[in-house]
Amino acid sequence: MKAVFLLLFCFWTLPLWADEAMDQQVREIAHQLRCPTCQAMSVKESEAGLASNMKVKIREMLQEGKSEEEILKFFVDRYGEWILRNPPKKGVNLILWTAPFGLVLFAGLGVVVYLRRKSAGNAVQPALKPLNAQEKAEIEKDLNQIT
Repeated sequence: MKAVFLLLFCFWTLPLWADEAMDQQVREIAHQLRCPTCQAMSVKESEAGLASNMKVKIREMLQEGKSEEEILKFFVDRYGEWILRNPPKKGVNLILWTAPFGLVLFAGLGVVVYLRRKSAGNAVQPALKPLNAQEKAEIEKDLNQIT
């Protein structure tokens, strides 16, 4: 009798577990997509109407047996690569991924060059050569005119 009850309980709660697994998959895929309406948020976080429609579409495609890659490709084909919150690191996107590192490297080199030039300008200058007779005479003449 207990076995029958346990079996009935499992069959009764199985759809609830399946729905929870489906909801988790929808959330994971929706988190990878940028909301077209409020672009600072993922589809998972957004409450916009378009984001809700996208979640419904994700669920429908999962029920049809589509894979995560197929679903993401569907949205990329429809909206472009900007819809992905983590775009692939290839093509033009590679420039966007490497630009911050390049800028930091370029700025670091600029600081090094600046500091080297500044330290070279502060180097001890050689002693001045002594005045020759003509220069001494001009200085004496100027001093006499002042006084």
